[in-house]
Amino acid sequence: METVSIIGVGRMGSLLAHKISYDYNLILIDKDLRKCGLLAQEIGALATGEYSMLKLSDYIITALPASIIPNVLEDIKPYLSENQILINISTDTEKDTFKPIQGLCKLASAKIIGHALNIATTGELPLVLIDADDENVRQKTAEIFAHLGCTCYGSEKTVKLINNIASEEGIKAALTIEARLKELNIPPEYISFAIRNVACGTMNAYALGEAGPFVQKIIEKLK
Repeated sequence: METVSIIGVGRMGSLLAHKISYDYNLILIDKDLRKCGLLAQEIGALATGEYSMLKLSDYIITALPASIIPNVLEDIKPYLSENQILINISTDTEKDTFKPIQGLCKLASAKIIGHALNIATTGELPLVLIDADDENVRQKTAEIFAHLGCTCYGSEKTVKLINNIASEEGIKAALTIEARLKELNIPPEYISFAIRNVACGTMNAYALGEAGPFVQKIIEKLK
């Protein structure tokens, strides 16, 4: 069985670890050893804070905030080899950031159109765009992320545009709903339900082409 190391066990890193734990040996690497250890115990993985364990990996997935990736790349350099594939899933980190390790290993990105919490709680399928220059690397990366959602090949820049616009417009909608309901003196504890259940459910139905008569009336009104 091949070995995957996941650097970073935040929301998306943890979700991915759960999804692939039955098909790969997993090494979880995080500075928060307790959080890392609890997750490893739950899914039967190995937990560590040591980058030297990367030597045992066939694949390395960086599930980290964009701001810390450059420093992490410097730290992991000594443990990379040409037969490994390093896969970046950070939406806001692009290929140029990985130039310092170019040639030390094969590089790919798997950018996820989806929200970790929503995927975990609703079972909604995300779309994962795989971006790599080498065809075999693309295929190997797609095999891993097929456990998470639908996969296709495409430019990582597309996902950044989609996620940024969708997140911004989603927050705008939430703020608008909150403001309008407050004007009507709706109790604050009700507002969260309106956003999470009604607004999100309506958007989901629209996206799936399953909007009912009530939603259709709203669409016509807004056109």
